[in-house]
Amino acid sequence: MNTVWWYILAAIIVGSLLKYLVLNPWAWVAIDIALFAVVYIILRRYPWVDLKRSVTFFGCLTIVNIFVDLGIVDGFIGNIALLILLAWMMFGQGWGGGGRGRPRPRHPWHK
Repeated sequence: MNTVWWYILAAIIVGSLLKYLVLNPWAWVAIDIALFAVVYIILRRYPWVDLKRSVTFFGCLTIVNIFVDLGIVDGFIGNIALLILLAWMMFGQGWGGGGRGRPRPRHPWHK
């Protein structure tokens, strides 16, 4: 596992700890959006990561978290959506089982 994913996992854990300390659901939404921004900044630093697909995954994850935090979607349905999102990540096109091959580097000088 690359260090970039350890950084992202650490950011997600810190975000969840902050959500446990705050009792306001709108603050939870702000924490989710700030966490998405932090994940984007972390991913942008590494040119070998497929930025488009990774940001799409974390964007969908953030939307599901916001819906659950505001009570629009029940927690059980949110967990089902998370499992569907993980299945899409693992078995969908371009991810682990997709077989598109190696992603094109974002920068021409990165070889």
